[in-house]
Amino acid sequence: MATQIANINDLRASLAAKLQDPRNTLPPSSNIRIKSKKTGFDMPDGSTLQTLEAIVVDVRYVNALYVKPYKPGVIETPSCWAISNDANVMVPHADAEKAAAVSCDDCPNNQFGSKGNGKACKNTIRLALLQPDATDKSPIFMLDLAPTSTTSFLKVIRPLTIPYQTVVMKFTLDATVDYPKIITNMIGPADDAVAPFLLTKIEQAQDPINRGFVFH
Repeated sequence: MATQIANINDLRASLAAKLQDPRNTLPPSSNIRIKSKKTGFDMPDGSTLQTLEAIVVDVRYVNALYVKPYKPGVIETPSCWAISNDANVMVPHADAEKAAAVSCDDCPNNQFGSKGNGKACKNTIRLALLQPDATDKSPIFMLDLAPTSTTSFLKVIRPLTIPYQTVVMKFTLDATVDYPKIITNMIGPADDAVAPFLLTKIEQAQDPINRGFVFH
């Protein structure tokens, strides 16, 4: 019999006990875009939000090496990439044909100084998000955090002693810099209304969050 989940406390208990099995046959999600810090978060429905509040339903760490210079509007597949739910276990994807090492830790492109003062390989974080007032019919959204935005997110998520899927976070754009830098803050517990279907939403997020590469 399926576990009956009525509130956030029930959900936390279920998440803590749930095994992470591979799930690859689920519907795609929609991407949140950021054209500039002035425009805000461009949502898939055409609206724009200056502040994005969301429940993070899943997280992936993504490393991607792009050889060609970035061109706005041009989608490029990286020459090598890695994706994992564990930042300490990053290895080239099986489809990456130009891997320079067997693990990201040993890769020369993933060392500081491999491109100016930084890395040739982009270390990003991909988030699967659900809006706090979602229903069981609401879509999952994807948000990619660039390297300049990951530190703020990690400062929020790493100290948590409860599953991050049971809290609401706030994402804003840093007004003190000239590029789109996302700042993450904690708001508080998710509403009990999302608890009965949040496990299903985590399942639905697996296909899009596990796709082999991120775009620029």
